[in-house]
Amino acid sequence: MSGEALSRLATAAAGWERPLDAAALARLDAYLREVSARNRTVNLTADDAWDDLVLKHAADGVFAAAALRAELAARGVAAKPRVLDLGSGGGFIGMALKIAWPEAEVTLMEAVERKFRFLSAAAARVGLPGLRALRRRAGDGAPLTSYERGFDAVVERALAPLPEAARLAAPLLGPAGVFAAFQSEPPDAAEPALARALEDTGLRAAGVRVYRRPSEERERCLAVFERA
Repeated sequence: MSGEALSRLATAAAGWERPLDAAALARLDAYLREVSARNRTVNLTADDAWDDLVLKHAADGVFAAAALRAELAARGVAAKPRVLDLGSGGGFIGMALKIAWPEAEVTLMEAVERKFRFLSAAAARVGLPGLRALRRRAGDGAPLTSYERGFDAVVERALAPLPEAARLAAPLLGPAGVFAAFQSEPPDAAEPALARALEDTGLRAAGVRVYRRPSEERERCLAVFERA
């Protein structure tokens, strides 16, 4: 595991206006080493090469921190927003987002027990106050507590098709909250299934933030939705 990949991520983060200092890079390194050490037993990701962990998975989380910070600032959200990583899996989005945006209070929602236990242990080992893991499947179980809803932002990556993800995220948002979904290309809000989901949930498209991972030439995007 070399430091070259982390250096490339740091360069990209600076371009996204979410620079990573030495302490943040050390935390990312520590977290991703935890992923490498536990991946065989917990099955966190099929992309377990070090460069993929840094330049693919962690990069998406760092970009989410930059994009959501800008989105929420434009809406006048407080300096310490509540952010939910929906269907957190191995925690790539939420953990990297928290490391890049220490002021945010981040919740990692994960239904699979072995992954939930990994997230809880990794957060403790890396040392990330203001981050918690929550074992729950969105849309299932008992009514949500006040801590499990009213988020300023909900972000998801590869959780479900976008219409379904929007239906899962909407009940978790606060009145001025935004839902952000990683997509390989900008979604069409007029596509029938997505249009129905947006109408049913009271969401509307609020824009798309385009970016490139440090390891790729192709553009990706984070689609943002808000309360109508």
